[in-house]
Amino acid sequence: MVYFKDKSSPSGEWCQEISLNKNIKAWTLRATHHEPPRHQPSDDFAHLCTLGCSIIEGDAKWDGDLRFTGEFRYTKGYWEWTKDVFSRCEDRLRHLKIYDAIYASLFTYDHNSDIVKAFCEAWCPLTNTLLTSAGELSISLQDLRELAGLSMTGYLYDEVVPSALELTGVDEKRERFIPRSSKYLLYAYHLLQSADDNRCFRSTHNPLGDIAIHERWSTAEEALFAKLCIERSLKEEVYLAAYLTCWLCVFVLPGKDVNSIRPITFKMAFLMVNDRRVALAILVLASIYEGLNTVATFPKLAGTSHPFPIHFVYAWLACYFKTHYSVWQELRGRKMMRLSGEGGAKNYEPREPRKRIHNAEFVSWALQVC
Repeated sequence: MVYFKDKSSPSGEWCQEISLNKNIKAWTLRATHHEPPRHQPSDDFAHLCTLGCSIIEGDAKWDGDLRFTGEFRYTKGYWEWTKDVFSRCEDRLRHLKIYDAIYASLFTYDHNSDIVKAFCEAWCPLTNTLLTSAGELSISLQDLRELAGLSMTGYLYDEVVPSALELTGVDEKRERFIPRSSKYLLYAYHLLQSADDNRCFRSTHNPLGDIAIHERWSTAEEALFAKLCIERSLKEEVYLAAYLTCWLCVFVLPGKDVNSIRPITFKMAFLMVNDRRVALAILVLASIYEGLNTVATFPKLAGTSHPFPIHFVYAWLACYFKTHYSVWQELRGRKMMRLSGEGGAKNYEPREPRKRIHNAEFVSWALQVC
């Protein structure tokens, strides 16, 4: 949302005054769905359709509880693997500037179904904005960086199967297109899956985010790495790339089968391990927009089978609309972690969710510490 902090009124009739709190007011740009200025013919303003309008007109309706494909939830073994990666590769993750983004995946993110329904009803697929009586808001790249630590700059994320030339070729600087350790990734993935079969994981849905001191590779693990002929100097790189592949598929950009690994993510995982910053926020935001637009244009609503990372939307609502409780313990890291855990979403009376979202009565017009 664009707003002015100047005390003087902006010129023209394209602005309106809103109250940020009891003592502070601000000027916002008029949204496209507001009443047009007197000098502008109303016919020039297209009616922005929302899901709420379709429900009122009888063209759509809610059908039971919301279900979203791609919502981050407990996955057997994932949190144990994440903690092990942190204990072994913390310095490297901090150097790559993805420590906070990965740490955010150590927690679950609750939501209130009525709040999410009210949000979807006011979402406009034509403008990718939330239409409220106080103005338009939208999820931004800056929000994703502040909430989850996702990078806004770097290489564009692209899921592809590398060609033979990429796997073996070099550029004009004689540098490989893809690190030579990439040939081990399929083997490493098989190794990790096989190793997990005999391990007993603790089934927890609300981890505390504590990281233990790592242990040395066990004799069995060393033997498996040796069996696959993984060079000792590349062992940590392959191990971390295998984990990043899982992280991308489970938390960042989930697919229709949330328990599967997409081989087309291998290339990006190896680029990230080898000090290539990837602009994850761009693709995540595009995925969120596409998912919300699918919900907003579907006539019979019980969620969507189109996978997108809805947990980032839960965190955005929590920070801007104060829909969650803050966790009791002090957590380091990004803002969304302070709103994590089961039971974190507040409960409301039947009419209150629409009032809170559509009227924007409790909205924060700037992302604040939650």
